[in-house]
Amino acid sequence: MRNVKREDQARRPTVRDVAALAGVSHQTVSRVINDHGYVNEGTRERVTAAIKQLDYVPNAVARSLSSDRTHTIGVVTNDISDHFFAEFVAGAEAEARSHDLYLLIGSVEEAVPDDEEAYLRVMLQRRLEGLIVARPVLAAASQRRLRSIASRMPVVLVASQPELHGLPSVDVDNQAGGRDATAYLLELGHRQIATITGPLEWTSGGRRLAGYRAALAASAAGFDATLVESCDDWGLEAGAAAMNRLLDRGGAFTAVFAHSDLLAIGAITALRQRGLRVPADVSVVGYDDIPVARFVDPALTTMRQPMREVGRAALTMLLDGREGRLQGDGQVLLPAELMVRDSAGARG
Repeated sequence: MRNVKREDQARRPTVRDVAALAGVSHQTVSRVINDHGYVNEGTRERVTAAIKQLDYVPNAVARSLSSDRTHTIGVVTNDISDHFFAEFVAGAEAEARSHDLYLLIGSVEEAVPDDEEAYLRVMLQRRLEGLIVARPVLAAASQRRLRSIASRMPVVLVASQPELHGLPSVDVDNQAGGRDATAYLLELGHRQIATITGPLEWTSGGRRLAGYRAALAASAAGFDATLVESCDDWGLEAGAAAMNRLLDRGGAFTAVFAHSDLLAIGAITALRQRGLRVPADVSVVGYDDIPVARFVDPALTTMRQPMREVGRAALTMLLDGREGRLQGDGQVLLPAELMVRDSAGARG
């Protein structure tokens, strides 16, 4: 059978088709589409009706060349399936749409060598109006390329390395969050509080640990390094393994601050397997407030990260940078909020 295309499938309507149907020049159609120049209301309505009737879609490339705008913001981020980064992107996208902007997203695969550098190179080649980079740890080559990109377009960092001086950034106040989580356990009467950290090369991991140490140092409990257990990732299995290491060392503790909800849930599983009850024997506080946190048993007390708000703030900061409205040093920290549930209880 021959592969036959219908004429209306083979040919898309053009700006000249719209002009012919509306009875105007193609320049008038362009003025309506780009909202540039005066067009009387009657003519505008005829052009709009013709666009709708023909289902005409303007050529985005041609529009960007004529207007010197692409209405596109680049985003380079960690695995988009991760709740933290997915929520950030959702917030940034919602804010972008309100400004007639669209996101071009690159989700870096850690197992692919030079994937981060490749995405940054691609972003540099695109006619973007700005770039948001949400990568907790950037390779040295990527840092150099990022500074080059920042000389050509606005760049905002999210949850990234503070040593990249000169680049504006948005993050959660992780040090305050770690301090508040630990202070809550102290308020409940706990004095022997362990912690399970995520990767400490991540800024968030190091700052949450610093907050934990600060809260203990300011209390009568004091800091005990033997109650700190670090993990290479933020997942369930890492949390369970870290809890088993803490228990095997034999150190006494009645509460645990885990640096992610997945670490906390993994830790609770290990505690139960060792015959310990949560919170009767050991209280647990997590960090993130992932959707499942309310539905595990017991419901997880945790620090909520406002990641959609982080995404919106990053997009707003990018627009402020583009328009020359960025104030101060361009560093924004949003507060984490304690969500009190059932996994942490008073020390009897």
